[in-house]
Amino acid sequence: MKLGVDIGGTEIKFGVVNDGFEVVEKYSVSTPKESGDAVVAAIIENSVALGKKYSLEGIGIGTPGILDAAAGVVVYASNLPFENIDIVSPVSAATGLPVKLGNDASCAMLGELYAGYGREYDDILMVTLGTGVGGGIIIGKKPYFGKNGSAGEFGHMVVVANGEPCGCGRRGCFERYASVSALISITEKAIAENPESLLAKFGAEKVNGRTSFDAMRAGCPVAAEVVEEYISNIAVGVESLIMIFQPELIVFGGAISNEGEALLAPLRKKVSDNVLLACSRLKNDAGFIGAAAQLIAD
Repeated sequence: MKLGVDIGGTEIKFGVVNDGFEVVEKYSVSTPKESGDAVVAAIIENSVALGKKYSLEGIGIGTPGILDAAAGVVVYASNLPFENIDIVSPVSAATGLPVKLGNDASCAMLGELYAGYGREYDDILMVTLGTGVGGGIIIGKKPYFGKNGSAGEFGHMVVVANGEPCGCGRRGCFERYASVSALISITEKAIAENPESLLAKFGAEKVNGRTSFDAMRAGCPVAAEVVEEYISNIAVGVESLIMIFQPELIVFGGAISNEGEALLAPLRKKVSDNVLLACSRLKNDAGFIGAAAQLIAD
């Protein structure tokens, strides 16, 4: 048995998988906001508990941000309280298990490689649309991590020169236009400009990544414009990725991938038609399955 841990801006997912990467148990806890040490403490508490329940051979952890994977350190993460936080050493010390750290989107990509579309296709890009935007690269059925383990930071490629400021310090990053956070911003702006719209009613209590899609399905033209703008933003980055990598398939993960064809159908009309687009079959499990897969990945 292996334990996979997927750290997100909203929640930390834990999943125990067997040797065939089938999920034995999974659950999530809220991500502590106060400090990186609090996040590490939550990982230790739950890992120790699961270690008492299952015979674990190791722990794989996926996290957003810039990593020193060899040292087990998160150098910086724009959506989490991480700055030079050592994750691997304290978790390994507390559990007595080997621990491996990787980028969260690269982990989602490994999930696809070992338990999803990677069984069918050789050259795949993974694009995760969540609190931020991440990515993963599979070439010839092998993961590509780059020299420092951080290849695939698609969210921080610049798509708008001198555009919106990003938490990474750059301006105009793909993440600022294609993440759930970006969709929420577009939705809130549309609600402020159209307070009598059906979209405003759908977002009366809280705006999230589903609000505009739900209102669009209910027939709201304002919501339809929001979704059109958002998917157009995604298309800009995806088209650039296609030009660089020429993959067989691009797989979308993260919260927005739950929209399925509502995302894919309009996106297919906006990008090159020689690349297949799909949403992850693993859904929200891809991150922790791939995190666990790090323990055997080359």
